[in-house]
Parts: sequence; structure tokens; C-alpha cells
Amino acid sequence: MNALSGIGVKVVGGAGPAQTVGSVRAIAHEIETLLGRLIHNGEPGAIDLRSLPMSPEDYAGLRALLGEGEVSAVIDALGPTEVRETAVRGVWWVSHRNSEDDTLAELIEVTHVPEILKAHPDDVEDGLELLRARLAEHAQT
Repeated sequence: MNALSGIGVKVVGGAGPAQTVGSVRAIAHEIETLLGRLIHNGEPGAIDLRSLPMSPEDYAGLRALLGEGEVSAVIDALGPTEVRETAVRGVWWVSHRNSEDDTLAELIEVTHVPEILKAHPDDVEDGLELLRARLAEHAQT
């Protein structure tokens, strides 16, 4: 028998299943805190997933935990942005990509409606002008 065989070994590091579950659980608790702030103070919040050390398993686990909601939108501005509501109301998964389809940012937004979906006041004014022009054109036909 080798003298080393009696030494216990504990493997540390790596993103094993326990660490992945822990990462997802930590993010879920942060989302819980942000939802509480939204409900009680009206304060939206966000988590930048790209700033966290997340493995593909973490992303899959978080997606599974949050589930799929009923609303999704794609915005084409300097590359596609996909906004998806999760099954947890008030929690949105937002992915920004460039024209080469590289992911630039991936966020969990906790809000009633993500900012990127809200019309800018200048755009609303342009919309009013467009509608007036179309109504005037329609009245002449």
C-alpha cells in the first residue's frame, strides 16, 4: 500500500453541478430582491449577466428556473435586441447583439416594461406628425 493512499482528496474549483446550482440560486435571490424593490418602491433594476462568471450550464439553469413568458420583441437598431418576458412577471431577459450576431450584452431586467420598448418622446411627436400628414392625405382622396 502506498503512503499517499491514506490521504483524503477534496476537489476544489471548476463549475460542477453544485457550483452551477449555487450561481443560479444567488442570481435568483438577487432577482427576488429587485422584484421586492419594484413592487414596494417602483424602482426597476437589472443584472448584467455578462459581468458574472456564468457557465453555459448556469445560463441553462437560470432560463429553466425563470421559464418563458407570453411577450417577446425584437428591435433592430445597430444589431438585433431580443426582449423576452420570463414566466416570472416583471422579469425580462434582454439580449443585445451586433450585426455579426455576437452577443454584446445580456441582462435580466426587473421592471414593468423594459426601457428599450418604450417610445422616446421625440418619436411620439414624429408619430403624431406622421398621423396628421396621413389623415390630411386621406381627406384629399
